[in-house]
Amino acid sequence: MVTSERIILIDADVISHFITAGEADSLNQVFPANPVYILDKVHAELQQWPSSAIRTEISILLSTKKIRLMDFPEDNEEIKREYAWIKSMLFKGDGESACLAVARYNNIILASSNLRDIKNYCITHKIDYLTTMDFLCKALHSGLFLEARCDLFITRVLAAGSRLPVRHMNDYTCRNLSF
Repeated sequence: MVTSERIILIDADVISHFITAGEADSLNQVFPANPVYILDKVHAELQQWPSSAIRTEISILLSTKKIRLMDFPEDNEEIKREYAWIKSMLFKGDGESACLAVARYNNIILASSNLRDIKNYCITHKIDYLTTMDFLCKALHSGLFLEARCDLFITRVLAAGSRLPVRHMNDYTCRNLSF
C-alpha cells in the first residue's frame, strides 16, 4: 500500500500510457490519497512529442488539476548536482534525470516504466517507484478497473508501439508494494 499523501512524480512514459489507453481521467483515481505531479522538465519534453493528442490531454489534466505541475528546484544545489551527475554519468534524458534527482531528495514516489533506466538507481537510493503495471494492479485490486478494462488498456498501449511486459493482465504478477 502506498503511504497516503506522498507525492507521485510521474514520468513521460506512464502519463503517455494512460493517455494512449484513453484512461487519462483515471490517472489520479488509482492512488486517490496521493497527489500526482509532473515536473516542468517532463512537461517540456512532452510538449515536443509529435502527438498533438498527448499535448492536448496533458493541458486538460493540468487545467482540471488531475495532475499538478512541479517546478524543478533550481535553488537546491544538492538536487541540481545530482541531476547533472545523472545526465552526464548515467546518460539519462532531461526529464528522467530530473525526476530521479527530485525523488531521491524529497521522499517522493517515482512513477516510471523505464525499469532498465531507473530500477538500480531507485534501489541504490531507496526511492519508491511505481510502473504502469503497478497502476493497473492497484486499479484492478481496488475495483476501479475490471480485468477487461486492464486488458483493453494494455492492448491500446501495445498497439501504439509502447512496451509493456504482458499482453493480458492475468499474465502479470503484481508486486507487493510495501511502501
